[in-house]
Amino acid sequence: MSSEPSSESKPPDTTQTVVRLMFAIVQAQDVYKALRALEGAGIPANALSSTGGFLGQRNVTLMIGLREGQETLAVELIHENCRQRVEYVSTPLEGAPLPIPIATPITVGGATVFTLPIERYEEV
Repeated sequence: MSSEPSSESKPPDTTQTVVRLMFAIVQAQDVYKALRALEGAGIPANALSSTGGFLGQRNVTLMIGLREGQETLAVELIHENCRQRVEYVSTPLEGAPLPIPIATPITVGGATVFTLPIERYEEV
């Protein structure tokens, strides 16, 4: 038998109560990295598929339960793992006699984060 510690993830500490609920809307490309980072810090999160209105991009809404003192860490982890990108969309050239599309750079990605206090939390 080895005396080395297990490399498996430890279960989150459930002795503290969840005091805030964070919703982070991220691009689908970033969700795996964000979930792994949150899990590694012992912050529980669930992913809900969603579709964004902007450019019709596939997004994922992360629902994150936060215990006292975890809000700053969660935002830092999301910031580190959900990056902004430049994508190009075709827009018509104004004033042209024919509709000539030109590539216009648009910044997408990152995350939109909402944090709400929890007035009541119950596991049934």
